[in-house]
Amino acid sequence: MDTKMNFKTISALILLALFIIICIQNSEIISVHLLFWKVDISKLLLLIITLIVGIFVGMILLGFINKQKKKEKEEKETVDVNSNGH
Repeated sequence: MDTKMNFKTISALILLALFIIICIQNSEIISVHLLFWKVDISKLLLLIITLIVGIFVGMILLGFINKQKKKEKEEKETVDVNSNGH
């Protein structure tokens, strides 16, 4: 068998096992207080929501950083072309 496929399969099984363990250990309901609101929510659901929000924030920040780097690279190329032309 392909060792790369075995590695992927084993990695997926390990991640699945970890996910199941996390689900079992974090199934209780907790109270979340935010300013004047109180919400009773599953700890696991709160972890998943936090993960998703973190991923979106990271993607947005990465987009801004890449846009800034691209802009700086284009400005540098413009300066290089202008300085080589004179």
